[in-house]
Parts: sequence; C-alpha cells; structure tokens
Amino acid sequence: MKKQIVFIEYSPMIHTLKMAKGLRDTGKYETVLISFNKVDKKLFEIGYDKIINLEISQQLSFKNLFFLIQKMFSKEWTKFFAEIKSLHPYIVQITTLSLFCFLFSFLIKKKVPKIYYAYDIAAFYNFGKFNIRKYFEKKIEKYYFKNMDGILHKGPREELTLLDYSVNAPDLALLPGCLEDWTHVPKKKNMKEIHIAYAGSPFITPWMVSFVEIIQKITAQGIHFHTYDKCSTESENKLFLKEEKNNPYFHYHDKTNPKKLNEEISNYHYGIIPQFFYPSLIDSRWIKTTMSNKMFNYLEAGLPVIIGKQGKVMVDVTNEHDLGICIDYEDISNLKKILNRLNYEKLQKNVKIAQKKLSISNITKELENFYGKVVEKNKFRFNNINKNVS
Repeated sequence: MKKQIVFIEYSPMIHTLKMAKGLRDTGKYETVLISFNKVDKKLFEIGYDKIINLEISQQLSFKNLFFLIQKMFSKEWTKFFAEIKSLHPYIVQITTLSLFCFLFSFLIKKKVPKIYYAYDIAAFYNFGKFNIRKYFEKKIEKYYFKNMDGILHKGPREELTLLDYSVNAPDLALLPGCLEDWTHVPKKKNMKEIHIAYAGSPFITPWMVSFVEIIQKITAQGIHFHTYDKCSTESENKLFLKEEKNNPYFHYHDKTNPKKLNEEISNYHYGIIPQFFYPSLIDSRWIKTTMSNKMFNYLEAGLPVIIGKQGKVMVDVTNEHDLGICIDYEDISNLKKILNRLNYEKLQKNVKIAQKKLSISNITKELENFYGKVVEKNKFRFNNINKNVS
C-alpha cells in the first residue's frame, strides 16, 4: 500500500508541485493537495493523485465574510470536510502561512507527523510599512517553528539559527531543484544578439534598485530584456507598458505556465535575478537567506545565470557549480562587455551537469530520508507519551 503524503497550501505552489511529482514518481507514495484557491488541474495533476479544493478568499471584507458563511452551509463545504476526514496520511506538509491552512491542519489526526516548509521566512520580512496580515503570518510561523515535527527550508543550513527564538525540530535545507519533465538541454546559440530572461513580473520596491533603471541600462547596450508576467497594480503596469512601447529591446510578456515558460526562455542566452538591495532599508537576514525559485527555471531552461552579489545563497550555488556570473549593481552598465568575455559553451556544459546533480530525482532521495527521520522521531515521542499515561 502506498504511503499518503498530504500537502496543505492556500494557493498551489510550483516548487511543492515539483516535490510532489518527485515523490509520486518513485511509485511509493500517493500525493494529495488541499488548497483554498483556484487550481489549474491540468498543470497540478502531474504531481498530485488527488486534489481537494475549496475556494475561500482570505481578503478581509464584509462581502467575503458573507460568502464564507454561505459556503459553510453548502454541500461543497460538507464534501470538503468529508474528504479531509477520509485521509490517512503518512505525513502532512504545510507550506503557506494562511489562516485557513493553519486552522484546517488541526483536522488531521494528532499522531500524524506534520512538517512546515518555510519557503520564505516571514520573521525576516521586516521592511516597508506595518502590515496586519504579515503580523499574523509571523505569529503562525512561530507556532509552526515551535510545534511542527520537522522543518523544511530552502535557504542556507544555518538560517534557522538567525531567528529570535529556538527551533528544536529536525530540519532540512532543500534547494527547489530541476524537474526533469521541464528541463531542456542547453542549445547552441547565435551570440550576435544577446537575450536575457527574467522569469517573473518586474517589481518596484523602495528597498531595491529600480527595475526600470536596470532595464534601461541593460537594453541601452543592445541587449534584449524579457520579463514574464504583468505587474499587480495598474500604475506599475502602465509604466512597463510605456517602457516596452518606447524601448525596442524590452519585451513585457504575459505570464505563462512553467513548462511553456522554460521552453520559451530556453531560446535565450541568460537568466537574470537583478536583486540589488539598499541594506539600510531591509533586514540583513532576508538578504543572507533569499533563494529565488527563478534560478531553477533558468537551470531547467538550460541557461547560465546572472545573479546579484548580495544574494548569498544564490551566489554560493552559482559559484559551486560555475553556472554564470555574480555582479554588483555598478557592473550593469558594462554587462555586455562582461558577458562577451565569458566562455559561454563552458557555462552551458556546467549547466547541463548541474541539471542532473540538482534534479528533483536526487532531491527526492534527501526528502524521503528526512521524512523517515521525522516519522521515527514522532513515533518515539508518542510511545513515550502513552507510557507516561499508562
């Protein structure tokens, strides 16, 4: 009989999908997703045997509260509860800090080991104005760190020691990894015109160098710059649409699913993560521990990378596998000259090697070992509790 692994997330996430697919592909596990937002079933069914979905908005408003109360008396709500109660998990993994995920996790039997995957650590998110939602997310996160049976995280191994409180559960630092089904062998490229991809929407934040400025400095050198996904606010969207209209080297693409994204950007030359922070405006722990999933989009697409030097975790991965270059903001103005000095074919060979070393298949082995340790420790704890009771 296959062991059942249950993933609880407010919105289904790509990095967890890759993890679930890796586990399912071993033939030893049944993977289940519990989600409270829209699910692209065609995409997520590649990793999950079963998807239990109840759409509930987490935006605070009287309208949403009214819909929630209505839903609580619906057949959909009853069916959702019944499906959760029918589960028999080997392990439960929670990724997001949503209140709904937090509350519904208590429906799972106490004896079932629970793991929190700290994809980003909210305790390090100390910039910008006070945000009530972030405040409660930090409270939920602390509860998880203090009470879960195991912790997964994607930053450096020592990142949990940077918290203001101790974490006693076993933990595993796990990189996002390359999904074999979405991975492309590096292609032979024409180097006359360089194309750089950013696998996400451009951003405007006061604690980082302007993305518009970065685009303009790169494209002024005759380098094509591609972004994927529109901005969330109308004002920002208008700004980048205007830039695209006036700049023939800037390409402001719509969002697409990861498989199509990797296929498209595999035709470009480099993937970039242009994070250049103003250190006085941001928690230094965030800079030390940030790991962008985009880096693995680029590896899957067969692209060497361009990484901002401040992102220590990504710099370490880049340097360890010789996947590209790490730059300061001051280097942006001379990027074309820097790129022209690189041995591109050698970088492509290194990327191909890293695709295998950092594949989901290899990462799954680490994950299985970690799950096993958490389960054994949990059994030992409950056996001791039962002995003390008797």
